[in-house]
Amino acid sequence: MSRYVPRTRRAVGSLLKLHDAPWRWKVGLEAGLAIGLPVAVFTLAGEQMWGLQAALGSFTALYGASLGRQDRARLLPFVAVGLVLAAALGVACANSAWLTVAGLGVVGALASTLVLGLRLGPPGPLMFVLVAAVSGHIAAPAELDGAAQPGLRLLGLVAAGAALAYLVVVLPLLVPGRRYPEPLGLRVLLPRLSFDRDTAAVALRVVAAILVASVVARPLGAHRVYWVVLTAVAVLQASPSRQLTGLRAAHRVVGTVLGVGLFELLSLLHPTGLGLVAALMLLQGATEVVVARNYALGLLFITPIALLNATVGHAGNTLVTVEGRVLDTLLGAGIALVLFWGSERLLRLQANKVLAQ
Repeated sequence: MSRYVPRTRRAVGSLLKLHDAPWRWKVGLEAGLAIGLPVAVFTLAGEQMWGLQAALGSFTALYGASLGRQDRARLLPFVAVGLVLAAALGVACANSAWLTVAGLGVVGALASTLVLGLRLGPPGPLMFVLVAAVSGHIAAPAELDGAAQPGLRLLGLVAAGAALAYLVVVLPLLVPGRRYPEPLGLRVLLPRLSFDRDTAAVALRVVAAILVASVVARPLGAHRVYWVVLTAVAVLQASPSRQLTGLRAAHRVVGTVLGVGLFELLSLLHPTGLGLVAALMLLQGATEVVVARNYALGLLFITPIALLNATVGHAGNTLVTVEGRVLDTLLGAGIALVLFWGSERLLRLQANKVLAQ
């Protein structure tokens, strides 16, 4: 037992430690505006639920944050198209549980190949899988626990959200007198696909996690299957390291539990209308400011966003949804760790066989 004590101390220490990374104020501001703009527009038009669906496209603004603004102006249309295509595949597969599993696998494989192979950076393949999964849930019929919303309308809303997010990023380029560094060009931004051993292992684990979590989550009593899938992907996409993967799983679980507490505090205020818009903007902005310094702290703000989206417009006790979020997170993190350890053991056995020949 004594050999586990240092690991436990490291895990606890990492939860309390702020890593040596910048506070991403600019990214946080852009992310807050990107999610708030479509929700605000449709809220003022009397269709807030449409705004929440359009917010799926707002994840466009999260990519390429370390690049110059002119480079992002060239890169982000490809991201926006990818998110809309992910939503389209989610909608196309929404009428069948097995097609949904297959569709998420395809999105995960393509997103992992392109995002990791092109070194696109944070937030990785996760957002493409998220958009496909949530779009499938929104378009799925009621007998599959879906929201039974029109798929074509949803795709239009996601595209509108992506366009507004792109506008948030590029609008400063129109300000006269401002100078920006020389752009890198598309050949630098989107080089040839390349994979080293670690990147390939991460991509394979992500796809395996999507398929396994999609199949086993419902029989194991998941509240929302895609919450399990997204947790597993989030844990596995960040690193090929066993230690870092374990720490990420711990951060995911602890941050989610703390985020549930923040959601309960927000629920006391009953945010609606533009109040809900303000809450989403603050939470999304805060997430991007802190997530690079402490992943659990980022989850503190991400979790209320997911729960607000899941409970807005639904009267009554939210306890079932809140409990479901925690249990789904635990299940997804567990699946991710089992897959990681299992794949690592297989690779070790294969290496031993090669050495023995």
